Amino acid sequence: METLKELEKLVCEYKGETVTLAAATTFDELGFDSLDTVDLMMQLEEKFGITFDDDLQVSTVGELAAKIDELKK
Repeated sequence: METLKELEKLVCEYKGETVTLAAATTFDELGFDSLDTVDLMMQLEEKFGITFDDDLQVSTVGELAAKIDELKK
């Protein structure tokens, strides 16, 4: 789950506070609105050198980490 740890670091930087993520953590639990989510996705695309589909639907950070791993291949 290296990707989940990288995601956790990015979320901490984005929120400006320490956040511990679990695979089941939702973006609602993190207090992210749609703009926050889009901004985070753009940062992730840049960091990992990937491109998300415009219709990407993920509700947990675990799903997002799995999608990142899939796209990195």
